[in-house]
Amino acid sequence: MRIFVTIAAATLLAGCGLSPAQGGPELVVSGPSEAVAAFVRQQGAHKPSRATTFPQSVGPGRSSARVLTPAGTSADTLRQIAQQATVAGLTAAVVAAN
Repeated sequence: MRIFVTIAAATLLAGCGLSPAQGGPELVVSGPSEAVAAFVRQQGAHKPSRATTFPQSVGPGRSSARVLTPAGTSADTLRQIAQQATVAGLTAAVVAAN
């Protein structure tokens, strides 16, 4: 029974556009922990929301997080996200295209 509930939930979430981003480039942002946390919240509030990882500590007072984009994300969109990170006082780098 539990497997059917899991399958149904995954199907419903995918139909609502809430499935995780797959196949696109990932942008890593890093900097002061408070700024990274605020940036992650900003991406979640974006319409449509952008998937991110939780901030992870990379040193005293510093964190990083990944912005996960869907396949087919344009270079212009990545530049816009990177520019938002820079304005927030963070560094940004594209690290993967799945």
